[in-house]
Amino acid sequence: MQSSAACAVAGSTSRPNRWETLCALQSLLPLLKKAATDLRRADMVYWFEQADAEVANIIRGHPSDATAIP
Repeated sequence: MQSSAACAVAGSTSRPNRWETLCALQSLLPLLKKAATDLRRADMVYWFEQADAEVANIIRGHPSDATAIP
């Protein structure tokens, strides 16, 4: 997932905020997904992909769809 403009703006503050936290999580999720893939944990890969998509939607301003989560 690519960083959005919201993440670039979030990095300009002097203390961490919610946007920085989301952007940091967005940067970390691909690494977690790769580690889960290396461990052959398809269940974890699935949930990291879901979390990555959800974080991207939040950053883009799209509402969360909790009913879509099984």
